[in-house]
Amino acid sequence: MWSETLTSAERMAAVVKGEKPDRVPVIPFVFGHTALVCGQPLARVYDDAAESFRCQVLCQEMYGYDGGPLYAYASAGGWEFGGEVEFPYKKYSGAPVVSRHPVRSEADALNLKVPDHVSTAGALPIALELSRRQAEHGMPVTLQIGSPFTWAGSVIGEDLMMTWMLKKPEVVHHVLDKVSEFAVRVAEHYAGEFGAENLTAFHGAATESNKLISPKQFETFVLPYYQRINKRVIDLGVSSFFIHICGEQNRNLEYWQRVPLPERSILSFGREVSLQTAMDMFPDQIIAGNVDPALIQEGRPEDVLEQARERIETAKYHKGGYVLMAGCDVPPLAPPVNVFQLVKAAREFGRY
Repeated sequence: MWSETLTSAERMAAVVKGEKPDRVPVIPFVFGHTALVCGQPLARVYDDAAESFRCQVLCQEMYGYDGGPLYAYASAGGWEFGGEVEFPYKKYSGAPVVSRHPVRSEADALNLKVPDHVSTAGALPIALELSRRQAEHGMPVTLQIGSPFTWAGSVIGEDLMMTWMLKKPEVVHHVLDKVSEFAVRVAEHYAGEFGAENLTAFHGAATESNKLISPKQFETFVLPYYQRINKRVIDLGVSSFFIHICGEQNRNLEYWQRVPLPERSILSFGREVSLQTAMDMFPDQIIAGNVDPALIQEGRPEDVLEQARERIETAKYHKGGYVLMAGCDVPPLAPPVNVFQLVKAAREFGRY
C-alpha cells in the first residue's frame, strides 16, 4: 500500500532545499502526450495556452507525478526571429518544427535584429499566457530561455549552420550574439512581470549533441553564450534552473561544468549519459533522468518499471538529490500504462 506524506510541491521543495522527501520525485517530461490523453489534438499543447495548461494539470492529477505544466519546445527561435513554424497537426508530427528559417543567406544573418518587443515575438504570447496561469495557481513560473545554440539552429537551419561553423564562423557568432540578446531580454521581461524569485529558468540543449558537433565546437560556439546568458539571469535574481542536456553529450560534460548555475539546479540527461557519470561530474546538483523514451513508447509495462527501478537504485542517494524522469520528451503515443510505471516505480522503490 502506497503512503505519501508530502504533496508534489512539498516533495520538489524538499529536494531543492537538499532535504530528503518522502519518495523520489517524478517529472516524466511529457507534453504532446497530455493533449492526446485529454482527447485534444496533439498541437493543442503548443498553440493554445489554456488547453495546454488544462491538459497538463489533468494528467498530473491522473498519473500522480510531480512535475507541473510548462511551455517549451526544441525548435524555438525560428518563429521569434521572423520565420514560420508548423504545429504538429500532421499524422506523424510530434512537436512544432520550423517550416521557414528567417536566415537563408549570409546577408540575412548579418542583418538579423532582435525583435523590438520580445513579448509579442513568435510563441512568446502563448508562453506568457501559460506562465500567467502558473502564477495564478501559485506555481513556479517557467522561463524558457532555451539553448542559444539550439535556437540559432532554428534561426539559420541546422545544416547551413554546421557548414558556416567551418567556413564562416563569424556569421554564426553574430547570430548567436543576437539570440543571446533575445534570451536575456525575455528573462528581463519575465523578471519584471512575475518577479525573478518566482521563476524557474529552463534550457533544452539538443543541437549540442556530440553526434552533431565536437567538444571543441561546444567550447567555441556554445559555452561562451551559456555563460553570458546564465550570468545575467542569475544576476536578475533567478535562483532556480532546469537544464535538459539532451542526447549524446558525454564529451561535452567538462564544459557544462563551466556553465554558471545556482546551487541545486536540476540537470536532466538523455539515456546516452549514464546517471553514474552525471553524478560524478555534478556531485552537488540535482540529477534527473533517464528512462529510455523508446522503451516508454514500445516496451512492456514491466520492462519500463524495471528500468525505472534501476535508475532509482543508481541515483536515489545522490548527494545533490535525484528526480526520476524520462531521458527526453515522452513520445505522444506512449501507452498511458507505461507512463504510469514511472510513478509506480517511485512509489515502490523510491521511498526514503
